[in-house]
Amino acid sequence: MKPKLMMTVLLAGMAAFFAACGGGSNGAAGNSTAKAPVVLRKSVPAEFKDKTNPTPDAVADGEKVFKSQCISCHGDKGDGDSAIGKALKPPAGDLTSAEFQNSVNDDYIFWHITVGGAAGPEGSGMTPFKDSLKEEQRWALVAYVRSLKKK
Repeated sequence: MKPKLMMTVLLAGMAAFFAACGGGSNGAAGNSTAKAPVVLRKSVPAEFKDKTNPTPDAVADGEKVFKSQCISCHGDKGDGDSAIGKALKPPAGDLTSAEFQNSVNDDYIFWHITVGGAAGPEGSGMTPFKDSLKEEQRWALVAYVRSLKKK
């Protein structure tokens, strides 16, 4: 393979990797000490609106899903404090923040997990999990995200 083509393939692969997570901020550039605020939320579409979590006690199951699918971007505490999460534009959202926890319902979180970046702020690179996680796994993930609320 020619060096120029090899570099293009490598860069495209890296871009895809770093775009696998994200969302939950206003698109402002982040740095290592400050997190972008969570704003500019889209309205939940009718097919997701007012859905409620049928498994609100599935926190342990949701934690397993989080550790396998979300931790690389949102960090082990869910606060977006990972190297990959900080490098994303917009940076990965802080799922523990009172602003996030108090400003969205479960239907929004489920929708965002399901369709990924299409649900978040402009340019979010969050992966859609509609095809890779079963519906009950996505709801368990909602339960776990709710458990991350700072006290």
